[in-house]
Amino acid sequence: MSNIFAFLKSNKFNILYYISGFLVLGFAVNIMKASTLGNGAWDTVTINVRDYMNNIVGIPWITMGMVSFTVSLIIMLIILSYRKNLRYLLMLLPMVLVAISIDFWNFVLFYDREAINLSIQITFFIVGMFLLPLGLTLIVKSYFPAFVFDELMLMLVKIFKAKRITYARLSIEIIGISIGGLFGYLTYYHIDGSFGAVNIGSFIFALVLSPIMTFYFYVLKIKKE
Repeated sequence: MSNIFAFLKSNKFNILYYISGFLVLGFAVNIMKASTLGNGAWDTVTINVRDYMNNIVGIPWITMGMVSFTVSLIIMLIILSYRKNLRYLLMLLPMVLVAISIDFWNFVLFYDREAINLSIQITFFIVGMFLLPLGLTLIVKSYFPAFVFDELMLMLVKIFKAKRITYARLSIEIIGISIGGLFGYLTYYHIDGSFGAVNIGSFIFALVLSPIMTFYFYVLKIKKE
Protein backbone atom coordinates (compact mmCIF):
# COMPACT_ATOMS: atom_id res chain seq x y z
CA MET A 1 0.00 0.00 0.00
CA SER A 2 2.85 2.39 0.84
CA ASN A 3 4.32 1.74 -2.61
CA ILE A 4 1.05 2.77 -4.20
CA PHE A 5 0.92 6.03 -2.25
CA ALA A 6 4.55 6.71 -3.09
CA PHE A 7 3.82 6.15 -6.78
CA LEU A 8 0.78 8.43 -6.69
CA LYS A 9 2.73 11.14 -4.90
CA SER A 10 5.73 11.04 -7.23
CA ASN A 11 3.55 10.89 -10.37
CA LYS A 12 0.71 13.24 -9.42
CA PHE A 13 1.38 15.58 -12.33
CA ASN A 14 1.77 12.73 -14.80
CA ILE A 15 -1.54 11.26 -13.61
CA LEU A 16 -3.15 14.68 -14.06
CA TYR A 17 -1.78 14.94 -17.60
CA TYR A 18 -2.96 11.41 -18.39
CA ILE A 19 -6.53 11.79 -17.16
CA SER A 20 -6.86 15.31 -18.59
CA GLY A 21 -5.60 14.04 -21.94
CA PHE A 22 -8.34 11.43 -22.20
CA LEU A 23 -11.05 13.86 -21.11
CA VAL A 24 -9.92 16.41 -23.70
CA LEU A 25 -9.64 13.70 -26.34
CA GLY A 26 -13.17 12.36 -25.77
CA PHE A 27 -14.61 15.87 -25.82
CA ALA A 28 -12.76 16.68 -29.05
CA VAL A 29 -14.08 13.56 -30.80
CA ASN A 30 -17.65 14.50 -29.91
CA ILE A 31 -17.44 18.18 -30.79
CA MET A 32 -15.90 17.36 -34.17
CA LYS A 33 -18.68 14.83 -34.73
CA ALA A 34 -21.24 17.51 -33.85
CA SER A 35 -19.70 19.82 -36.45
CA THR A 36 -20.54 17.28 -39.21
CA LEU A 37 -17.55 18.65 -41.16
CA GLY A 38 -15.36 15.63 -40.55
CA ASN A 39 -13.56 13.68 -37.84
CA GLY A 40 -10.11 12.27 -37.30
CA ALA A 41 -9.31 9.25 -39.46
CA TRP A 42 -9.90 6.52 -36.91
CA ASP A 43 -12.72 8.44 -35.25
CA THR A 44 -14.59 8.14 -38.55
CA VAL A 45 -14.23 4.37 -38.16
CA THR A 46 -15.60 4.53 -34.61
CA ILE A 47 -18.58 6.71 -35.57
CA ASN A 48 -19.51 5.09 -38.87
CA VAL A 49 -19.17 1.51 -37.61
CA ARG A 50 -21.35 2.44 -34.60
CA ASP A 51 -23.97 3.93 -36.93
CA TYR A 52 -23.76 0.90 -39.23
CA MET A 53 -24.37 -1.47 -36.31
CA ASN A 54 -27.20 0.71 -34.95
CA ASN A 55 -29.01 1.51 -38.19
CA ILE A 56 -28.19 -1.26 -40.66
CA VAL A 57 -27.51 -4.32 -38.51
CA GLY A 58 -30.13 -3.25 -35.97
CA ILE A 59 -28.15 -3.41 -32.72
CA PRO A 60 -29.07 -0.11 -31.00
CA TRP A 61 -27.13 -0.62 -27.76
CA ILE A 62 -23.67 -0.51 -29.35
CA THR A 63 -21.90 2.76 -28.48
CA MET A 64 -19.00 4.66 -29.98
CA GLY A 65 -16.89 3.71 -26.97
CA MET A 66 -17.55 0.02 -27.57
CA VAL A 67 -16.53 0.32 -31.22
CA SER A 68 -13.46 2.37 -30.32
CA PHE A 69 -12.32 -0.31 -27.88
CA THR A 70 -13.02 -3.16 -30.33
CA VAL A 71 -11.10 -1.51 -33.19
CA SER A 72 -8.17 -0.76 -30.87
CA LEU A 73 -8.25 -4.32 -29.54
CA ILE A 74 -7.96 -5.73 -33.07
CA ILE A 75 -4.99 -3.48 -33.78
CA MET A 76 -3.40 -4.42 -30.44
CA LEU A 77 -3.70 -8.12 -31.31
CA ILE A 78 -1.99 -7.46 -34.65
CA ILE A 79 0.84 -5.65 -32.86
CA LEU A 80 1.14 -8.45 -30.28
CA SER A 81 1.33 -11.09 -33.00
CA TYR A 82 4.16 -9.17 -34.66
CA ARG A 83 6.09 -7.99 -31.61
CA LYS A 84 5.51 -11.13 -29.50
CA ASN A 85 5.94 -9.13 -26.30
CA LEU A 86 3.29 -9.13 -23.56
CA ARG A 87 4.25 -5.61 -22.44
CA TYR A 88 2.02 -4.35 -25.24
CA LEU A 89 -0.94 -5.51 -23.17
CA LEU A 90 -0.41 -2.26 -21.25
CA MET A 91 -2.17 -0.58 -24.16
CA LEU A 92 -5.42 -1.94 -22.73
CA LEU A 93 -5.46 0.91 -20.20
CA PRO A 94 -5.57 3.81 -22.69
CA MET A 95 -7.98 1.82 -24.87
CA VAL A 96 -10.45 1.57 -21.99
CA LEU A 97 -9.98 5.21 -20.97
CA VAL A 98 -10.54 6.49 -24.51
CA ALA A 99 -13.72 4.43 -24.85
CA ILE A 100 -15.07 5.67 -21.53
CA SER A 101 -14.26 9.30 -22.33
CA ILE A 102 -15.94 9.21 -25.75
CA ASP A 103 -19.15 7.74 -24.34
CA PHE A 104 -19.05 9.98 -21.25
CA TRP A 105 -19.11 13.20 -23.27
CA ASN A 106 -21.71 11.87 -25.70
CA PHE A 107 -24.10 10.70 -22.97
CA VAL A 108 -23.57 13.70 -20.68
CA LEU A 109 -23.38 16.61 -23.12
CA PHE A 110 -23.75 15.89 -26.85
CA TYR A 111 -26.39 13.15 -27.17
CA ASP A 112 -25.41 12.71 -30.85
CA ARG A 113 -26.73 16.19 -31.62
CA GLU A 114 -25.36 17.96 -34.68
CA ALA A 115 -24.86 21.66 -35.37
CA ILE A 116 -26.98 23.00 -38.22
CA ASN A 117 -25.67 26.58 -38.38
CA LEU A 118 -22.57 26.84 -40.60
CA SER A 119 -20.75 29.26 -38.30
CA ILE A 120 -21.28 26.90 -35.35
CA GLN A 121 -20.20 23.93 -37.46
CA ILE A 122 -16.95 25.65 -38.39
CA THR A 123 -16.36 26.76 -34.78
CA PHE A 124 -16.96 23.24 -33.47
CA PHE A 125 -14.62 21.76 -36.06
CA ILE A 126 -11.80 24.23 -35.36
CA VAL A 127 -12.13 23.76 -31.59
CA GLY A 128 -12.01 19.99 -31.99
CA MET A 129 -9.15 20.20 -34.48
CA PHE A 130 -6.97 21.90 -31.86
CA LEU A 131 -8.27 20.03 -28.81
CA LEU A 132 -7.79 16.50 -30.13
CA PRO A 133 -4.01 16.83 -30.68
CA LEU A 134 -3.80 18.59 -27.30
CA GLY A 135 -5.37 15.53 -25.67
CA LEU A 136 -2.91 13.26 -27.46
CA THR A 137 0.00 15.45 -26.40
CA LEU A 138 -1.06 15.51 -22.74
CA ILE A 139 -1.13 11.71 -22.78
CA VAL A 140 2.39 11.63 -24.25
CA LYS A 141 3.49 14.19 -21.64
CA SER A 142 2.46 11.81 -18.86
CA TYR A 143 4.88 9.12 -20.12
CA PHE A 144 2.22 6.50 -19.31
CA PRO A 145 1.00 3.91 -21.88
CA ALA A 146 0.02 5.51 -25.19
CA PHE A 147 -2.26 4.43 -28.01
CA VAL A 148 -2.23 1.39 -30.26
CA PHE A 149 -1.91 3.71 -33.26
CA ASP A 150 1.49 4.93 -32.06
CA GLU A 151 2.73 1.36 -31.79
CA LEU A 152 1.14 0.50 -35.15
CA MET A 153 3.03 3.40 -36.69
CA LEU A 154 6.34 2.16 -35.27
CA MET A 155 5.56 -1.37 -36.45
CA LEU A 156 4.96 -0.15 -40.00
CA VAL A 157 8.19 1.87 -39.93
CA LYS A 158 10.09 -1.30 -39.03
CA ILE A 159 8.29 -3.55 -41.54
CA PHE A 160 8.65 -1.22 -44.52
CA LYS A 161 11.92 0.36 -43.37
CA ALA A 162 10.41 3.81 -43.86
CA LYS A 163 12.95 6.61 -43.86
CA ARG A 164 10.48 9.11 -42.40
CA ILE A 165 7.97 8.33 -39.68
CA THR A 166 5.59 10.86 -41.27
CA TYR A 167 4.95 8.42 -44.12
CA ALA A 168 3.88 5.70 -41.69
CA ARG A 169 1.60 8.11 -39.83
CA LEU A 170 0.02 9.31 -43.06
CA SER A 171 -0.50 5.70 -44.18
CA ILE A 172 -2.35 4.94 -40.95
CA GLU A 173 -4.55 8.01 -41.45
CA ILE A 174 -5.37 6.94 -45.01
CA ILE A 175 -6.25 3.42 -43.86
CA GLY A 176 -8.54 4.86 -41.16
CA ILE A 177 -10.34 7.21 -43.52
CA SER A 178 -10.74 4.40 -46.07
CA ILE A 179 -12.35 2.06 -43.53
CA GLY A 180 -14.49 4.88 -42.14
CA GLY A 181 -15.52 5.86 -45.66
CA LEU A 182 -16.52 2.29 -46.49
CA PHE A 183 -18.85 2.02 -43.50
CA GLY A 184 -20.12 5.55 -44.13
CA TYR A 185 -20.98 4.51 -47.68
CA LEU A 186 -22.78 1.38 -46.49
CA THR A 187 -24.73 3.35 -43.89
CA TYR A 188 -25.50 6.73 -45.40
CA TYR A 189 -24.78 6.94 -49.12
CA HIS A 190 -28.12 5.44 -50.14
CA ILE A 191 -29.90 7.89 -47.82
CA ASP A 192 -28.26 11.28 -48.37
CA GLY A 193 -25.26 10.63 -50.62
CA SER A 194 -22.78 11.20 -47.78
CA PHE A 195 -20.06 9.08 -46.19
CA GLY A 196 -21.17 9.76 -42.62
CA ALA A 197 -18.35 11.06 -40.42
CA VAL A 198 -15.97 11.22 -43.38
CA ASN A 199 -16.02 14.70 -44.87
CA ILE A 200 -13.58 17.26 -46.25
CA GLY A 201 -12.60 18.09 -42.68
CA SER A 202 -11.30 14.54 -42.21
CA PHE A 203 -8.66 15.10 -44.88
CA ILE A 204 -7.80 18.57 -43.56
CA PHE A 205 -7.35 17.20 -40.06
CA ALA A 206 -5.15 14.34 -41.32
CA LEU A 207 -2.80 16.95 -42.79
CA VAL A 208 -2.68 19.34 -39.82
CA LEU A 209 -2.57 16.80 -36.97
CA SER A 210 1.22 16.37 -36.97
CA PRO A 211 2.07 20.12 -37.20
CA ILE A 212 -0.34 20.97 -34.38
CA MET A 213 1.09 18.21 -32.18
CA THR A 214 4.61 19.46 -32.96
CA PHE A 215 3.55 22.88 -31.69
CA TYR A 216 2.12 21.39 -28.50
CA PHE A 217 5.28 19.31 -28.02
CA TYR A 218 7.25 22.56 -28.13
CA VAL A 219 4.92 24.39 -25.72
CA LEU A 220 4.82 21.52 -23.21
CA LYS A 221 8.56 20.87 -23.64
CA ILE A 222 8.25 17.23 -24.69
CA LYS A 223 11.23 15.58 -26.30
CA LYS A 224 10.23 14.28 -29.73
CA GLU A 225 12.15 11.05 -29.29
